[in-house]
Amino acid sequence: MLAATPALEQEIDRRGVEKQNLGTVVIGTVKGDIHNIGKSMVATLLTAEGFDVRDLGVDVPAATFVQAVRGHGAEVLALSALMTTTAPQLRKVIELLKAEGLRESTKVMVGGGGITGAFAESIEADGYDPTAPGAVRLAVSFVGGDGGRSG
Repeated sequence: MLAATPALEQEIDRRGVEKQNLGTVVIGTVKGDIHNIGKSMVATLLTAEGFDVRDLGVDVPAATFVQAVRGHGAEVLALSALMTTTAPQLRKVIELLKAEGLRESTKVMVGGGGITGAFAESIEADGYDPTAPGAVRLAVSFVGGDGGRSG
């Protein structure tokens, strides 16, 4: 996936398809976790769907996510944690969003190998999907779009 992502992004740009901007998504893998294949796949598919994606990379501290949400005016925050040992970082990010007064205006979706729907619910995430295409559908639902598909 890492090798394919640049090729997919180039093809999207080459086609020059005019897409509506569905909104801004900040995405990254939480502190302590360096896994990025799933995150990168989701980021690429979100871009193809029409989102402005700000990929913060891996091993991202909670404060950096919050700064990026504020700085980019993101409607959606997509958090990844592959390892169960880093899953608690998701809660930390959500708690910091609350403390900074950004939680009400930001939809938070979580995913990764170490995450389940029950865990997502327990940390008060707005959504979870175990697949990259499902994550994109979730983000589209958050912004009230149809992902360029009408009728």
